[in-house]
Amino acid sequence: MAYTYKDIAKKAKVSISTVSRVINGKDLQKVGKKTQERVSRVVAELDFTPNVIARSLVSRKTFNIAVVVKDFEDIYYSYFSHVVSGIAGVLEKNGYYFQLTRAIKPKEEPLSPYYMKAFEEKRVDGMCILVEEALEKDVMALFEKKFPVVLVNRYIKGIKIPRVLIDNREGLFRATKELLDTGHTRIAFLSGALRFQLDQDRLAGYKKALSEAGAGFDESLVAEGMFIYEKAYEATGALLKQEPRITGIVASDDVMALAAIRRIRDAGLSVPEHISVIGFNDMFPFPPGSPTLSSMRLPLVEIGKTAAQMLLDIVSGKKVENDTVIFTPEYIRRESVKPL
Repeated sequence: MAYTYKDIAKKAKVSISTVSRVINGKDLQKVGKKTQERVSRVVAELDFTPNVIARSLVSRKTFNIAVVVKDFEDIYYSYFSHVVSGIAGVLEKNGYYFQLTRAIKPKEEPLSPYYMKAFEEKRVDGMCILVEEALEKDVMALFEKKFPVVLVNRYIKGIKIPRVLIDNREGLFRATKELLDTGHTRIAFLSGALRFQLDQDRLAGYKKALSEAGAGFDESLVAEGMFIYEKAYEATGALLKQEPRITGIVASDDVMALAAIRRIRDAGLSVPEHISVIGFNDMFPFPPGSPTLSSMRLPLVEIGKTAAQMLLDIVSGKKVENDTVIFTPEYIRRESVKPL
């Protein structure tokens, strides 16, 4: 039997408008606490459709989690799609829904009022933030208001917001060391955007490997590809023109690594005979028409699962014993690397 607001109002002995306020979570200041509880019990008892409403009323949760990416285009990039897949799996298993939200707003409006409104209006219970740049003030504002937030591959210095991290420094250290150990000394680093912490950490790993090998750091061998294929292609061309003795390139992601391979070929050279290339994320191991790509592998789905479970624990009020989980990339060697 399908029940209506009128049925609930009659059984709870309240007005239909009161039922509406309780179910929709609006103007609750006009409804006494005991009345809210009585309406919630009736909703649950009648199994009012949709069931999630009754469940939300009893628990005072929406069972919605916001997943924030830089822009919706990012979800088509394998790194984000794998992480979001892991998040979604845990949320669905625990009876939660997720809302994909983009961080980019028209006219660069501040994001915290938007997010705070979502929380205050009980539209979401928490957020997994996958944006690896900016938003620092917004995240701080949410955290200070005790809004449940978990950061993925991002940290903010000076405050310990729950986070699931990738050891970016160690990842680039291992990639660079792999080339050094196979005889390469003129190794370029094709970064994303060095103004962001992620690539600053990876640059630090690159420098550390060179230092330990006694190879020395040459700033002219670092170029920004901005995680964009076309820009990485151009940056690789500039590197080859400026330093023709390069024998190895480590890229901050696989998209840029593939762009580098294409540019190397267009210069009349080949991979790995003339230049070895290592990517990051291990998303495109078998590119068509190219040697299989050596890369730093990340358990992206597991990263998403870990972030989602951490957030659900926070939302449910459980004590989170470890609010910082770090995943270390694993080197996967394929055809794009050759010893000198």
